[in-house]
Amino acid sequence: MAVRRRELPSSQISIVLLSHACDLVLAFLGTEPESTRDEVDEQPSNVISNTLLYSSLAAKALDITASDAIRQHQACRGAISAITNLIPTPSLKPQQASKSSGSFTYAAELKPSRDQRQTLNRWNRFVLGEKYLKEVSAKHPKSKAEKKRENNTFDLASAVHEGEVAQLRPDIEPEHKFEVTLEPDTLTEEKYALFADYQRHVHHEGEGDISRAGFKRFLCSSPLHQHVEPGGKKLGSYHQCYRLDGRLVAMGVLDLLPHGVSGVYFLYHHDFEKWSFGKLSALRETVLALEGGYEYYYMGYYIHGCKKMRYKGDYKPQFVLDFHSLQWDLLDEEMRSLMDRRKYASMSNERQRQARLQEHAGRVHCGDKSPTLTETTDESAEASATADEEEQVRHPVPVDAFNSGLSLLELGMPGVLSLDELRAEVDLETMKVYLGQGGIHEMQDIVSWRDGNETNTKSIKGTIAEFAAAAGPAIASGIVCDFSRPGA
Repeated sequence: MAVRRRELPSSQISIVLLSHACDLVLAFLGTEPESTRDEVDEQPSNVISNTLLYSSLAAKALDITASDAIRQHQACRGAISAITNLIPTPSLKPQQASKSSGSFTYAAELKPSRDQRQTLNRWNRFVLGEKYLKEVSAKHPKSKAEKKRENNTFDLASAVHEGEVAQLRPDIEPEHKFEVTLEPDTLTEEKYALFADYQRHVHHEGEGDISRAGFKRFLCSSPLHQHVEPGGKKLGSYHQCYRLDGRLVAMGVLDLLPHGVSGVYFLYHHDFEKWSFGKLSALRETVLALEGGYEYYYMGYYIHGCKKMRYKGDYKPQFVLDFHSLQWDLLDEEMRSLMDRRKYASMSNERQRQARLQEHAGRVHCGDKSPTLTETTDESAEASATADEEEQVRHPVPVDAFNSGLSLLELGMPGVLSLDELRAEVDLETMKVYLGQGGIHEMQDIVSWRDGNETNTKSIKGTIAEFAAAAGPAIASGIVCDFSRPGA
């Protein structure tokens, strides 16, 4: 699916789908997106994973509410996840639309753990070398005030940049020359060699599974357009390249969005495995978000039951998206405990459930003999509430959802409009369709439009209804679906 502009009224957003909307629906139903930071080799049992629509918050760019922005499909990446996490960068006050969580009023500073600080310091000492550090200490001694400040505070940005050649004293030679650059996400032999080494040694893939075409499709030439705003902020997809003595040793694949740095993937040469480049890259990308004015750092998936992803919780504070309330909740011990107990974790649902249980307990305590409340124990009431909650999401396993033949509107998928909501908020009849030389028309002008209904997945109306339910009313009202043939 690609994004391009057409000459339409300024009130409309023209997103032209170059393939049938069914392809998008298949993605909603559990197709694993290629642009993930982690390779998940296990299906966690305690969360619903890889079935929910997620997009970065771009409310400012589209001038829509946070609710609609959250529903918006980030078309070029197709990131689908049950729980997506982010870190507000230090000292920046996020500007959220009216329906966002109050916890975002002031962004707390990221506080690197002791282990993360040690990882940075260890790498810097390796790059600079003991000889360089001794000469700097002798030729450029620090004042007592500077030493005191360094002992009492940890400056993340300074520590991240400390080993870079551009920050060094010109009169003293370091042990190694270390450079980090943001470059276009194009395919080069240098990058492919690094990718092949990473897949071979870290993910243990065979030679037959590694190819230039796969690398290009996976991590290069993203449809996200690279450009620079008037103020100098870079937007689009980039490769952040780490070079040591001229050799490419690591690379981050990043989407630079209006309000976030999204870490898509990271790879490093196996020769440098001991330096914990995963931690180094996360801290550096956080600093990029801060210094570049992006406000947030998105680490991608957080699947609580997957041990490989637990490390993301080590970067604090961090928030997860609740697809029912459309708010961001702090990933704290209360949230982790909820994730341990529930197959699908929604803090807003949990609070409502607890309120119902407390109301039930209060009525029992007051002697209310209503048979609908007192004929069951507290344990059965809780079990009933949990069952009601889980009944809302039918077929939580992606393969089961796909095989069910049900429409997205019938699956109870959090973040997707229900049939009643769709009918109330979206006028499917007047949505736009491009038919090649026939120009742009309304859906109701298509001859076969009335042959199906909103939940008939085999019909055009059913397909468009699923897309609109996932994208949300603000986006659905402004898109143009391209049903033309190639070259038309």
